[in-house]
Amino acid sequence: MNVSAIGKFLDQPILIAKLKNQTPKILIGAALAYGAYDTMKASKEERKNRGIKNAIVLGTVAATSLISAFGLRAGKKQIFQGLVNVKKPEDIIKDNVFAVDKFLKNNNPDDNIKKALNKAKDGALSLKDTKEILKLNDTYKGKEELFDTLFSKKEDLSAKEIFKETGRLSVLGLMPVAGGVLGGIAAEKITGEDSPKSTSNKIKEGAYQFLANIFMCNVGAAGALFAAERLQKAGKIKALSPMGKLGVITGGIFVTGIMGGSLAANWIGKHVLDPIFDGKKQGKTRFDKNFEDKKDLYEERKPELLDIALHTDDIATAGVLSGFKWIEPMLPLMYTISGYRAGTGYRNGEKHPRQSQLHK
Repeated sequence: MNVSAIGKFLDQPILIAKLKNQTPKILIGAALAYGAYDTMKASKEERKNRGIKNAIVLGTVAATSLISAFGLRAGKKQIFQGLVNVKKPEDIIKDNVFAVDKFLKNNNPDDNIKKALNKAKDGALSLKDTKEILKLNDTYKGKEELFDTLFSKKEDLSAKEIFKETGRLSVLGLMPVAGGVLGGIAAEKITGEDSPKSTSNKIKEGAYQFLANIFMCNVGAAGALFAAERLQKAGKIKALSPMGKLGVITGGIFVTGIMGGSLAANWIGKHVLDPIFDGKKQGKTRFDKNFEDKKDLYEERKPELLDIALHTDDIATAGVLSGFKWIEPMLPLMYTISGYRAGTGYRNGEKHPRQSQLHK
C-alpha cells in the first residue's frame, strides 16, 4: 500500500471542496433519518413530544454545526465567514490549470505523467493518476510549486499558530454543543417536560462533550506538538515528519483529552452544576479534597464506545496540525453527534427520560 499516494490523493483541494459541498446534504439527511427513527421507536403516548424534541434539537445542532463550519449568507451579504476555509471548486480548477500549464512549459515529463497532470485541469485526480504524478522528482523545475497547488500545502506551524488552530477547532465544536443544550432546554419548555434535573443534565453533558471530546483533546494535541517543537529547537530530537507529528499529537490527545477531559467535565458537573441546580451546598471547599475520590468522578459520566468513536474528530485536529486537511470538512458530522447528546442530556444510557422521571 502506497501510504504517501493515498495521503496526497485525499489531500487534493478539489476533493476537499467537493466533500465540503456534500457535507450539508449528508448531515441534514442523517439528522432527518435518525430523528424519524428515534421518534418512531418511542411509545405512542411519548411519540408526539419525542418528535418535537428531536426536530428542535437536531435542527438547532445541524444548523449551528454547518454555520460554524461554513458560514452564513443572506443574499449576497456574508453574515458569518465560517471556520472551515475551503476554496470554491471553480477557483481551485483555475489554480490547477495555471500550475499544470506553467510546469509543462518548463518541463517535459513522460506521456503518462503528462496525461495525469492534464486530468487535474478538469477535476480530481484518481489514486492511479496521483501515483504517476508522485514519480516526479526534484530535478523537475517548479515541482514543489506544482505539488503545493494540486495537493494541500503542508504547513510547518509555529507554536503560536498551533494554539491558534486549536482555538479555531475548539470554537467549531463549541457552537453545535451550545446549540444542542439551548435547543434541548427550549424543546422541553415547549413540551412541558422541563425540570431543574433535565436542564442540569443537558448542561453537564454539554460540558462533558466539549471538554472530554473536543477542547481538552485539542489542548493535548497542541501541547504535545508544542513540546516536540521545543525539543526539536533544542536539538534533542530530529524534525518530525507529518506521520511523526501525527503520532505525537495522538499521544497528547489520549492523555490530556480522553483521560483529563472526562475528569474535568465530571468534576464541574458534580461540584459546580449539581449544587446550583439541586440547591445544595458542598461541604468541601478545597480543590485538592474534591479530587480525593476520582472513581466517583469518573462514574458521574463514564466514557462509552460512542464517546471513543467521537474522538475521530481529533484525527482532524491532528491532521490539521500535522499538515493533513482532508477530514476537516466532515467535522460538522462529528460535532452534530456531540451536540445531540448534549441536547438530550445523555447520562450513560439515560436519554429522553419520561416526564415522571424528570420530576423525581
